[in-house]
Amino acid sequence: MTVAEAYYEVVRRALESNIRDGSLPGGTRLYVAALADRLGVSRSPVKRALDMLEADGLIRRDGAQGWLVGTEPANDSRPNLHLFQLDLPDSGSATLIKPGWERILQTVADEVTRCIPFGIWKISEAELCTHFSVSRTVTREVLTRMHERGLIAKNRASHWIAGPLSAQMLNEVHDLRRLMEPLALKRAAARLERAGLIEMRARIEAAIAQGGTPTPDELDAIEDDLHIDCVAPQPNQRLADALPELRLSMVVNRQFARHVARHQETALLSEHRLVLDHLIAGDADGAAAALAFHLDADHERTRERLKVLSIFGGPDDDVPPYLSQVV
Repeated sequence: MTVAEAYYEVVRRALESNIRDGSLPGGTRLYVAALADRLGVSRSPVKRALDMLEADGLIRRDGAQGWLVGTEPANDSRPNLHLFQLDLPDSGSATLIKPGWERILQTVADEVTRCIPFGIWKISEAELCTHFSVSRTVTREVLTRMHERGLIAKNRASHWIAGPLSAQMLNEVHDLRRLMEPLALKRAAARLERAGLIEMRARIEAAIAQGGTPTPDELDAIEDDLHIDCVAPQPNQRLADALPELRLSMVVNRQFARHVARHQETALLSEHRLVLDHLIAGDADGAAAALAFHLDADHERTRERLKVLSIFGGPDDDVPPYLSQVV
C-alpha cells in the first residue's frame, strides 16, 4: 500500500479480489464489524469499501443484516470470516490482517461473551486451535489476554472457565460504561456526519412505526449505530479499547431477542432517538446527557432480562465447538 492510498481503497481491492476468485463465494453474508475484525482495520474504511462494492454490483444490501455477495441467496446467517482463506495484501507495518493472537482475540471474546448469560462454560484449548487453525502458542496467548480482561478464569482443575454473567458483573461494568461512553460520544460528536445521523434516526423511526418490535438483526443495527458507530471517531485509543468490554447489556439484549422473544422496545428506541436528535442539532452535551439516561434505563431492563436468560439451557445454535456448558 502506498502512503497516498486510502485504507478504504485497500479494503475495497482486497474484498473485490476475494469475491472474484471465489474465496468469498456468492451468498456469503458480510457484516461491517466482522470484516473490520478479520482485516484488522477500523469500521469506517470497511463501510466505505462495501458501499463502493455495492455500486459496482459485486454485493447487495440485505436490509439491516449487512450485505450479501453476488446474487445468490444467503448460505450462512453469520459466517466466521476467520475460517475463510482470504488472499490479503501485505501493507508493510500496517498490515490488513493482524498477526497471530491479535487476529482472533476479539472474535473469541465476542463468542464467549455471547454464551455467558446462559451459565458456565469450559473452553477447550485443542478445539480452539482446530476451530481457528492456529497453534497452541497463539491459543494460549488469546486465553491469557482474555484472562487479563477478566472474561475468563481457571478453575481448580486448571480448566479455562467463562461465566456465569451475574447481576454484580452488570452493575460493575455499568458504573464504568456510564462514565466513559458519554464522554466518548461527546468527543466524537463534532466528527459525525449529519447525513449518517439522519439515516440512523430513520432506522429508529421505521422500527417504531412497525410497533416497536424490531427483528434481532434490526435491533443489532440500531444498537451498533449509537453505541459503536457514533462513538468511533473519538480520538482516545485507550478509551476505544476499553469500551467493547463494557457493553454486556448489548449482549444480554441481543440474546434475549434471539432466544426468548421479540420484545417491545419502544422505550429503548425513543431513548436512542433522543440522543440522535441532540447530535443532529449539534448539541454534544445534550447528547451525552441523553446517552447517560439511556444507559441507566437500559441497565435496569438488562438486569431483568438476565434473570430470564439464566433459566434457559443455552444458545444451542450459536455455540462454537471449543465451548461446552458446565452442568
